[in-house]
Amino acid sequence: MADLEDLPVIDFTSLNEKDAQGQRTSTSLKERHQLFLALRDTGFAYLKHPGINQATMDELFSHSKRFFSKPLEEKMKILGKMDKGRGPSQGYSNPLKLAHNPKTSDLKEFFGMYRDDDTEKPNQWLQDAESHEMRADIVRFFDSCHNVILELLSAVAEEVGLPSKALHPFIGERSHFIACLHYPATEPESFQTRVRAAPHTDYGCLTLLFNDSGEGLQVLRNTGEYEYVPRKEDCAVLNVGDLLSRFFNGVLPSTMHRVVEPPATRKGDLQAEVPDRYSIAFFGHFNRDLLVKPLDALVSATNPAKFEPVVAGEHVKERVKQLHVAGHSLKEKEKEKCTESRDGQIAVA
Repeated sequence: MADLEDLPVIDFTSLNEKDAQGQRTSTSLKERHQLFLALRDTGFAYLKHPGINQATMDELFSHSKRFFSKPLEEKMKILGKMDKGRGPSQGYSNPLKLAHNPKTSDLKEFFGMYRDDDTEKPNQWLQDAESHEMRADIVRFFDSCHNVILELLSAVAEEVGLPSKALHPFIGERSHFIACLHYPATEPESFQTRVRAAPHTDYGCLTLLFNDSGEGLQVLRNTGEYEYVPRKEDCAVLNVGDLLSRFFNGVLPSTMHRVVEPPATRKGDLQAEVPDRYSIAFFGHFNRDLLVKPLDALVSATNPAKFEPVVAGEHVKERVKQLHVAGHSLKEKEKEKCTESRDGQIAVA
């Protein structure tokens, strides 16, 4: 399998470039069009200079590594709680410990948080000095990513003839979710029957994924094959979620992706242990009560609506429930479509 070297790189700084009169420059207009084409063609792109500097990301990864290095009993103090079938999310989650069948769960653990000023569904934090620092830094990161998503939504809205801020009210509640993910070190043989994250699409609007140097993220291409997405310096990986795809009547696809063993391991360059991998994902979400249906601008007699209306929060709730009950995001019917054989072994759990 090849690396996804051709995944477009969109410069977020150029995306926002304006002249002295406050008008978008030709460079900005070109970059915004390239963003739309990238998401239209693959559902994925690299976002360069994504509004969050490298020093901030380095600090967040340090926080994440310190959190996951704590004893399991300490992390379990803030275990995500079940909420009317939604599944645990705020706080610590570990599919291996929580899934009905841990033998088929994803090889990962994560810490999750929603908007931190939500008093009805407050986030969970450990009560030590390190956690207080982590909280302050990740809340600032949350706000920065929200602003990035606003600008990206402006760009794709303009490309289909909508006003720049037409989609902004749809995320006004800031119902976003951050996941600090840890894929523990494991033996290469583990990947013969399991993966670090089973094939899935993201649930909501747009996702910003920040990776450490560990490899393994793959995207399903139009050829029907998965290809690795290498990390690029000072870039986030940007992708379309299910609900944004529905708004755009499928023009912007929500593409299947997964996390598997690093390419060197897959090629047979076995080592005693596949090292830990860390990533931080910002999942941009629409307002929970928002009715999601294809935009009028993208529906016509010759191009009818491809999706039935769905309530944003209900869609996300169902997907999150699947993750935490089964231990992976993939439903059985989807799993049958995406399971791939490799040397007689099942590569996807």
